[in-house]
Order: sequence, then C-alpha cells, then structure tokens
Amino acid sequence: MSSFDEIYEANYKAINRVARKMMGNYDGIADIVQDVFIDLYDRLRNGYEIHHTESWLYRITYNKCIDNIRRQKKFKQVDLIHISATNDSEINRADLKNAMDHALEKLRPKEKILAVLYSEGLSYKEIAEATGIRMSSIGTLLSRTLLKIEKELKDKRYELY
Repeated sequence: MSSFDEIYEANYKAINRVARKMMGNYDGIADIVQDVFIDLYDRLRNGYEIHHTESWLYRITYNKCIDNIRRQKKFKQVDLIHISATNDSEINRADLKNAMDHALEKLRPKEKILAVLYSEGLSYKEIAEATGIRMSSIGTLLSRTLLKIEKELKDKRYELY
C-alpha cells in the first residue's frame, strides 16, 4: 500500500482536472479536491484498505462535485472536449465557448462525468469503477453522450474532433 503522500503526489493533478471539468469556474474547486484527499487520509489512517485507489478517488471526486451541483441547483460552464469550428476564420472564441457551454448544460450529471472521465483518458473499466456504472453499459452511455454533444454543436455549426 502506498503512503498518503505518494498517492497525493501521483493523483492531485488528475483529481483537480476532473473537479475543474465537472464544476467549470466554480470557486470552491480547491475545497472539493481538499475534501477528497481528507477523506482518503481519514480512511487510510483508520485502517481501511482501498484496492483501486485511483478509481476510488475519481468516484469520491464525482460524488463531491454532484453534491455541490445539487446545492447550487444549476450547472456551471465546463471546458471539456476539444472542438473546432467548421470555418475557423468566421467564428470567434467566445462563440465557440458559448456553444460548448450550451451543449454541456443539456447533459445530465451521469453523462457529464462519463465525458469528463473519458476526456481524462480512463479506460471503460476505470470509468465503470469510478462511477459505479456497469462496464458493459459504459460504451453505450458514452456514445450517446458524445452524440448529444455532437448534435448540439452541429446545430450551431461546430464539430467535435
């Protein structure tokens, strides 16, 4: 079992990115990440054994973000997926960001976390462990989520890479 410091150093940046992607410009991201690692520290100190530490951290981060979203009663903007305009010379960055924000606002929390974890490069197995969704369902749900984003962006003349 790795020490808390090793786990923290190895995972802090990834957990921070996931929280930022889930919450957008929310000011409390540092608090969410801190709470995740406090939970980890407490569990390790109390002798709990965590078998898949990275997946556990993603799951706790997801749960804490969802709790914050529920408290806020609205979604914040998220920079998630690289997109390009069909004609880059005609579109400015503000329009591009607004189109992406609009597309992401339409996603349910479960869809958003799938897209976030996928954009982080997690395998389907890791996404399943982190979200509690059956691995056999991840591909289908993720595909539907990306299609929703793609359709919304195409309606606004943008494309996913």
